[in-house]
Amino acid sequence: MTTEVSPYGVPSIGGLGQPTGGMVLHRVLARSARTFLLNDMGDELVDGSSRCDTVDSISVRMGTRPLWAQSAVGALNGTQRRATETEQIHQSRVALRRIRSNLRTFRLALDPVWGTSLRAEVAWYSGRLGQLRDLHVLRDIVCINGPEVIDLEQVTLLDALIADRMADAFADIATERGGARRIQLTEQMMVLWEGPHFRAKARKPATDVLPPMLQRSWHDLRGATHAARKDPSDANLHKLRIRLKDLRYGCETVALVEGGPARKTARSAERLQSKLGDLHDACFSIAWFEDLAAQRTDLAGPIGELITVQVDAAEAARKGWKRELKDIERRWRRWQA
Repeated sequence: MTTEVSPYGVPSIGGLGQPTGGMVLHRVLARSARTFLLNDMGDELVDGSSRCDTVDSISVRMGTRPLWAQSAVGALNGTQRRATETEQIHQSRVALRRIRSNLRTFRLALDPVWGTSLRAEVAWYSGRLGQLRDLHVLRDIVCINGPEVIDLEQVTLLDALIADRMADAFADIATERGGARRIQLTEQMMVLWEGPHFRAKARKPATDVLPPMLQRSWHDLRGATHAARKDPSDANLHKLRIRLKDLRYGCETVALVEGGPARKTARSAERLQSKLGDLHDACFSIAWFEDLAAQRTDLAGPIGELITVQVDAAEAARKGWKRELKDIERRWRRWQA
């Protein structure tokens, strides 16, 4: 039996040692990077099979023993390019959110200068994609809810207005994709695939280094929780949603080595995150429609009907958030105990 040394500096017997923090983070970040590249690049993108083969061969070699390596092939297949541009935008944004969140939560395992710089670039491009995603939300409201409260002619007119703005947003993103800053971001995504810039701490066993790093996310969530319970404004609930994302993605990463308790906490956080996401979308759409009504007074009537629908949606999304938050707190404490 031979003793090898992993790329993260940890000896392993026969190449099957316990995963280090760096190994687990590498897998998570690489998967998100691949998802982003496949869905954000244009049709000229060619998915290098050699990179897929590398990950697949590692999965086969590791077998099913370590929890962190289970279903690696299936996870990689989940990064495939989506069929429609709407789905591609969504997958790109989710991948960037995961990358940014994991870089923040587990920053003590990463080179601080590199990690901070990459988080800033991810936030920049995610914001650009977010503008287009918001227009998709508005279009769904008009096309799905609109026919129930306004005339089809008015639906068609509003849809055309949003479509024009979407065309402008698509053009802006196409320009960004060809720019130097976006190209540099692609290079950083390839760094995530090949191997992030880790600190020495990442060479320690994942079960020792990753779970403690979640404490900061929990502390931040508790702060946002206190503010939201004291003043459940839309702004405070939005901040709570952001902190829920960090806890969720961090728990999903830790679940690769700790299993059930971390996974259950992540799912609980995801449920409330989704509810507060619906609230955020409703509040954003109300503000957007109010601005449009001020610009297009001829459409103030039908726009007002859509605003009423979204006010109801916001009220529905607000219900039960405290109860779901208690469920997250209960699962977290049970896990930590």
